[in-house]
Amino acid sequence: MFPHRYRPPVSTRHAFALAFDLAVRRDALVSLVLPLLLQAPWIIALGVLPPLGDAERPWQVFAVWLAAQVGTFVVWLMISAMLRFRARSVFNTPPGMRPTSAMDCYMAGIKRVPWLLVTEIVRNLSLVLATFFFVVPALFLGFRLSFATEAVVLDEPHIAGAFQRSFKLTEGRFERWLEMIAVSVALVVVALFIGAALSIVFPRPGINAWIAVTQLLVAAMMPIVQYAWTFFYLRLIEVGHSMPGIEVGPAYASATMGAASWTPADQPGGGAPVATPSQPVPEPSPVSASPPHDTIA
Repeated sequence: MFPHRYRPPVSTRHAFALAFDLAVRRDALVSLVLPLLLQAPWIIALGVLPPLGDAERPWQVFAVWLAAQVGTFVVWLMISAMLRFRARSVFNTPPGMRPTSAMDCYMAGIKRVPWLLVTEIVRNLSLVLATFFFVVPALFLGFRLSFATEAVVLDEPHIAGAFQRSFKLTEGRFERWLEMIAVSVALVVVALFIGAALSIVFPRPGINAWIAVTQLLVAAMMPIVQYAWTFFYLRLIEVGHSMPGIEVGPAYASATMGAASWTPADQPGGGAPVATPSQPVPEPSPVSASPPHDTIA
């Protein structure tokens, strides 16, 4: 067994490498193109609306704007749930293994959208309330609940279990979490910079049009970010299986199986193993004088 203070390495770089490989090289149509097409009508609707101050019927414009915002959010919840299942279907599988079909991933994801919505709302409200007690409590809560959405989609049947699992998995992983935040924000900033630069070079379309273009660029980046967070979560499940004091239940079996089959978390036998699991995390050498630190692989 591992010494009590030892934590196997979890790599931000590896998580994003897997994300780019799946989204760009192996599965661009389902991972990037189709999600963008699903979100584009809602984003374009926001772009063609006139400014609220110039509208003849501002309340109608506001109603359309609100409907488009809600539609964008709900569609993204469905897409993000699908992406989580698709990432899990290829995690720790041979290089030539194809992901589970898009239809199966969407169907499984849609079933988890209600709980995903509840988890997002409760987590965000908790963070807002925590900010009233200074930044540190909010930062701590955001860190410890950062994988609640992955857990409630892939493994846990309800929000309480998702919060508990996220608290267990994030213990001792603050530096890696900061790295994940930094890289995710950097990708979004790149999209924002491109949109801002284009609006300066070509100002004629107007501010609303360029805001819509920028939102489309961000939407194109988000599947990569979502894949990276899912792969990072699955790696935490994997190393947690080999560490004392962390109960992982069926999630590890799901995370380390091939893409042949899986069962949604809300169904009986969710996450039951159906293929040969990957190699376990190796134990440290017993002659080591001190346990290694969690470093980027």
